[in-house]
Amino acid sequence: MRRQYLLATTSVMMAAFAALATPAAAQTPPPADTTVGEVVVTGSYIRGAAENAALPVDAIDAEELQKQGRPTATELIKSLPYTGPVMGESNQFTPTAQARLGAGTINLRGLGAQRTLVLLNGRRFMEGTADTYMLPIGAIGRVEILKDGAAATYGSDAIGGVANFITRKNLDGLELGADYRYVPGSDGDYTLNATWGWATERSNILLSGGYQHRSPLRTTERDWAFPEWTENPTGWSALGNPGPFLPLSAAGLPTAGITRDANCEAQGGVANFTGTTPICTWSYVPYLNLIEKEDRYQLYGEVNSELNDSTRFHAEALYSFSEQPEMRSSPGYPPLSGPAGPGSVGVFSAPISNPGALTALQQAGLSAAQIAATQRVSLLLWRPFATGGGPIDGMGATSKNSYTLFRVSAGVEGTLWEDINWSVAGTYSRSTTHFEIQDVLIDRLQRALNGLGGPGCTGTTPGANGCQYYNPFSNALAGNPAEGLSNPGFVSANANSSEINRWLLGTVTTDSVTDYWVLDAVLSGQLGVELGGGAIGWAAGAQVRGSVYDFSPGPLNDANVNPCPVLGTSACTFRTGPFIFQGQQVAAHLTDRIYAVFGELNLPVTDALNAQLAIRYEDYGGDTGSTTNPKLAIKWQATDWLALRGSVGTTFRGPTAVNRAAGGATVLQGIIAAGNAFKSIDLFGNPAVGPESADTYNVGVIVSAGGLRATVDYWNFKLQDQIVTVPANVIATAIAGAGNGSQFVNCASPLRPLITFSSGNVCTQGVTRAADMQRIRSDTTNGPEVRTSGIDAQVEYRFPDMFAGEVTLAANASYVLKYEQAAFTYEGALVSNAYSALGYTNYDRLPGTISRFRANAYAEYTRGPHNLRLTINYIGGATDNRGPTVIQTASNSGCTVANAGTTAGCSLITFGLRVEPFTTVDLNYRVFLPWDTTLTAGVLNVFDEDPSKARLELSYDPFIGNPYGRTVRVGVVKRF
Repeated sequence: MRRQYLLATTSVMMAAFAALATPAAAQTPPPADTTVGEVVVTGSYIRGAAENAALPVDAIDAEELQKQGRPTATELIKSLPYTGPVMGESNQFTPTAQARLGAGTINLRGLGAQRTLVLLNGRRFMEGTADTYMLPIGAIGRVEILKDGAAATYGSDAIGGVANFITRKNLDGLELGADYRYVPGSDGDYTLNATWGWATERSNILLSGGYQHRSPLRTTERDWAFPEWTENPTGWSALGNPGPFLPLSAAGLPTAGITRDANCEAQGGVANFTGTTPICTWSYVPYLNLIEKEDRYQLYGEVNSELNDSTRFHAEALYSFSEQPEMRSSPGYPPLSGPAGPGSVGVFSAPISNPGALTALQQAGLSAAQIAATQRVSLLLWRPFATGGGPIDGMGATSKNSYTLFRVSAGVEGTLWEDINWSVAGTYSRSTTHFEIQDVLIDRLQRALNGLGGPGCTGTTPGANGCQYYNPFSNALAGNPAEGLSNPGFVSANANSSEINRWLLGTVTTDSVTDYWVLDAVLSGQLGVELGGGAIGWAAGAQVRGSVYDFSPGPLNDANVNPCPVLGTSACTFRTGPFIFQGQQVAAHLTDRIYAVFGELNLPVTDALNAQLAIRYEDYGGDTGSTTNPKLAIKWQATDWLALRGSVGTTFRGPTAVNRAAGGATVLQGIIAAGNAFKSIDLFGNPAVGPESADTYNVGVIVSAGGLRATVDYWNFKLQDQIVTVPANVIATAIAGAGNGSQFVNCASPLRPLITFSSGNVCTQGVTRAADMQRIRSDTTNGPEVRTSGIDAQVEYRFPDMFAGEVTLAANASYVLKYEQAAFTYEGALVSNAYSALGYTNYDRLPGTISRFRANAYAEYTRGPHNLRLTINYIGGATDNRGPTVIQTASNSGCTVANAGTTAGCSLITFGLRVEPFTTVDLNYRVFLPWDTTLTAGVLNVFDEDPSKARLELSYDPFIGNPYGRTVRVGVVKRF
């Protein structure tokens, strides 16, 4: 396989160098489709030039994107050194919270994607954390990124900075584009774009359509993704099938000890222990995808027209749809709830009449007397579907996610008098989210174990009148389809039918709709006051934003419709809902409205000294209240080649309607204290949650001399009262510490009310263990202070006449100096001590992986129609702050890190203790061909670098590395 990669890489390289070695062809670049004039740049409502301004703004145009090989919006964002943790490939097992599954977010300064404001043509893109995958790829002409707090200009959410995606202007004709990325082990990724423009001197129209497809990549296609249990136990579970069981007499007394299913190892499991209890540990990793299948569609239209000499009209409309139709997860979930309430041990049982029960006892080697005395078998540390595959297609279970965005924006601007401009605009968007996943129904499972299952079951006689048994033992399994294993203990007569498998399932669905609208009005111009450098510029305006959020759970997971284990009933002791694993939700209808006014001054003090002043007032009403945020930015052109700039101000983010909602939702998460077993996390809003604010400042140097262009900026953020949900892992670790789940919990902890335990939610000191945690409540609150600072540096040097062409050398780097999290208290209890997040993975705490150093550098050669660029990308490594862990490999009273090296039956796990840096080399080639055709070709990760080890389910850190390996991308654009 590697030989094929090397051949592909060599072919592309040789073709590129051969083309550059020949005399330059007569072809010239296609005409630019943009006209650059005096524009309003990101960070100000006063007209100016982006990279010459006092604010640190990066402008990336279509030409630059083409030289990079036409990356997606998310690929572009991930390549920027000053971004923090950003998801892009794997989405299911993210260590830190995301906006939603499959989203591509922007996280400037590592402060969280919710603190980066995304704009489209200078106006808010969508409510909440924006998904860059919803942007119209073919219509984007340039991207401007403000790496500084901007609440004084744009209001809430712009704490870390602003990303402004600006569409193309004045395209006249039709442009068709296609890209294909060859990904070893999958069917590859491809993109199709069609963009049409019509332009006159006074008007233009732009229409664009795009389609992107991402093929799934299974974990089994990468040898590093599925290590042995004794290397990385994270993706392994003690709750499986096969699982241990306890034979019981008619009186409920054990007829034998806890017994491990005889076919554990034949099914790919590991025969080991938890304490002195024999278990069968198995891995769900082979059933997962490293990259999920995804399809995305965008339709975009825009019209600009000069209505008269002083009035201009702009309107745009966007429709985007994104779906993950078959996101793979574990074949099935463990029972966190049973007929009698919360629990995962022995909550289900099978009578001896179950076809698999007698065979299981015999295969396990029980004596004839023990078997004769057994009337029922209690299922311990078990789940209905595991090593034998899922109930639908024998592989991992699938969930379906889809997201739709409809957005329209229109505005009119003009000139009132000679020196006063005005603009009014309105933006409306509707985003909808649909999610569905299947889970086993509590009541149906126990009925099927008793022989009363199946859609055609009538009467009360087990196994008769259309009633079927569900066999919970390994003798029902033909093998492990993900690993290609056969089960010698399989008895075909005991196999479960696909009919009974499907009948056990119910569908969990959630739908949410957010209607969001923004009204803007801005006046700008020049005062009749002259300073040494010219007239004072000014802008003032007002904004009103509003949203309506509706959340609707499906009938099976609606706590107001089916609160009990038995469908259609409402009287029960434990209102856990009807599913063995998935939780419940309640419908919600939330509204929000925010009012704002703002002002801005541009003060050209002298020809060399310029200052910008801005201030904004926003009112959220209710308990949140209002905020006023000023900002000052200064630029001093000290010499022709040297300039100094700096800014200082405050920024603000108000809580969303969901943050302030009294209700909540339920998600699943691996809990470190419980040996990374997945538990239900109940997320709750808080009507009293307050706003968060930040003090920011930035100082920088700009050097521009001849072919040299360089900037260096020091930035500093102090974030206070951050809006967070109390991390479930932090709560669990505070009560039980880190471990494999066998350690005792502190029942006297003030955080104990946030946890629901098995056995009727009873917590007994010295008895209840971390593995007994079933549900964790994660409340929204104002969290601890965060301080972070660092240095950005960019340098570019152009050699305009070298090797019969132009050579450019450039580098872009960001070095984080500190990222400190203050102590976190909640409800009077210490949740976590103060700590430095810098250089750590922070998997079990905020804010996620923070690498100290990120950088990229490139060397580029342009000759006539040819352009060749070699790029080196570097993301610094991080240390796993959780430290090493231990696993139990033999019967033992327990394992800890302290005695793991000396206690028999314990193994110390240091896998991924240090996540190494990820360095890749990309080679991209672009050529302008005849007939207005542009060809791009590239090899990404030329040397096929694997991501470094990390103690996560997929064995790598998605914020540092990626699972693609060496890939080849080819694209073509044809203009008519």
